[in-house]
Order: sequence, then C-alpha cells, then structure tokens
Amino acid sequence: LLRTAAANHQMRTKDAIAGKGIDRHLFALYVVSRGMGLESPFLEGVVGLPWTLSTSQIPLNQSGKKFKAGSENQLLSASGGFGPVVDDGYGVCYGFADESNLFFHVTSKKSFSNTSSSTFQDTIHRTLQEMVQLLEEPRS
Repeated sequence: LLRTAAANHQMRTKDAIAGKGIDRHLFALYVVSRGMGLESPFLEGVVGLPWTLSTSQIPLNQSGKKFKAGSENQLLSASGGFGPVVDDGYGVCYGFADESNLFFHVTSKKSFSNTSSSTFQDTIHRTLQEMVQLLEEPRS
C-alpha cells in the first residue's frame, strides 16, 4: 500500500510540476472569474480555505557544492525556510540532499499552544523511520 501511495504521489507531483495540479487550475479559474467580475461561491470557498500546512521543496546546492554524506560537508543544512501562512499552522521546507539524506525546516508560532515545531519535526522523523521499516520488509 505504501509503494502504491508513493507511486501515485510521484505521478501527481509530476502532473503538478507540468501545470496539471488541481489546486493550480482552481486558483486560475478564481483569478479569471475575478478578472471578469464574476462571483463564484465555490471558487471563493476553495481559495479561502485555511492552509494549516504550507510546504515547499527548497534547493540545497545554491553554493554549487555537492553534499556528500560522511564528508566535511555533512553539516550543510536547508539554510532557510518560511513561517506558517495561518497563525495556528506550520511552514515546512524540505530538501533532498542525496538518496539517503533529507533536510527539514519546520516553523510554527509559539503563541499558539496547539502547535509545536519540535513535536512536528519529531513526528516527521518517526514516520520516516517507520516508512523505511515498511520498505525494507520483503514483499509478499
């Protein structure tokens, strides 16, 4: 099931990069409707949804140096990020350094008791470890 979900996610990611993502189409329709002076409660509702989780992949090789696990470069980090787009949400930047190293930059507002960047980051780490275990199990 995890492999099927990952393949589906990969396909949807490629579609989104090619401009075929559903959120982009709905946003474009919203912009066009506003430009034409048309009101659409549906599109306004979709665009107005709170984005509690805002994510983006960030480049890790802006310096031109390649990351090599186990080398002096192992202290490279995502070196940037952004805050949550709603007060009670999270901003998560991530990057793939190589096939076995990921970087995450998790942000949230301390003023909201229901968010914790530390807890969110721990959950990401634990979940990735569980995924590795699932993927290392022999296929039945």
